[in-house]
Amino acid sequence: MKKQLLIAAVAATMTSAAIADISITGNMKVNYTNTDTNGTVTNQVGHEANLALVGKTGDTSVHIEMALDDGKKDATEQGTVVLEDVHLTTTIGDIKLKTGTWNGSDTILDKDSDRTAGNYIVSTAVSGVAISVEGDTDEASTSVKLAGSVSGVDVSYKAKATQDEVTLGTTVAGVSIAYANIDSDTANADKSSVSLGYSVNGFDLSYVNADADSKATISGDSYFGDVTKFSTAMGEGDDISGFGVKTSLAGNTVQLKSFTMEDASASADVDFIKVVATRPLAGGTTLEVTYTDEDSTDATKDRETFDVELAVKF
Repeated sequence: MKKQLLIAAVAATMTSAAIADISITGNMKVNYTNTDTNGTVTNQVGHEANLALVGKTGDTSVHIEMALDDGKKDATEQGTVVLEDVHLTTTIGDIKLKTGTWNGSDTILDKDSDRTAGNYIVSTAVSGVAISVEGDTDEASTSVKLAGSVSGVDVSYKAKATQDEVTLGTTVAGVSIAYANIDSDTANADKSSVSLGYSVNGFDLSYVNADADSKATISGDSYFGDVTKFSTAMGEGDDISGFGVKTSLAGNTVQLKSFTMEDASASADVDFIKVVATRPLAGGTTLEVTYTDEDSTDATKDRETFDVELAVKF
């Protein structure tokens, strides 16, 4: 009997330790979208759900993420669960390793990179300079990045097979300033962005400008939204710029953005007004209402979008 009690106690201890090293997180959102494109009206409902499982042992962790995404707002995707990010991270001495498959991060200039097999990032720091080597199974994708701070300015330089990327960031008199430049090996394919931010009396003010050469396309969605889904999608040589203001009002977070996409051929410039109101609800849910007006010089591309999103995270 004593042996059985001892075995049960040890088993309980091992089970508790195993559970403590595993975490499950996720989120789900449902969107109702009303779209009016030059008088043609559509109403759609779509949803997205994500579930992430993370297991840890010592300095090593494994991340597995699944998704149910009805991004097209039709019946073709609503029952399809796909495996998305799957990666391992660990530390070997002073070197950190991440390998597997995952999306890159959004910037103003570029959208998320596509998931590829055999992604890896090997990184370390030497005398305050972060050094990383990144790539995948395609040898041409390998890049080397250096990042650090010089006299209060955050600096990074990333060398790729087909282009070099430079970023600068600092704060002067309360104004945050960020600059990014992509110098492509392809002629006339460079692009750059400048971002400014300032907070005063409860208002967060911002200004962003992104310029592209005649053979470059701005594709990021970290500030203006998904530019590839504009009624007039951004193409080669198109520039975009605008300002925003964000504040709290009666328990809501309210954002207003006004920006202009300048068509390289000057045939379809588009002015945008976007208003976003977000409010936390009971039960951990969040309600977000977004109104977007796209006013194009090509009247057939005029579009108004009203979107209501109910989201929850756990």
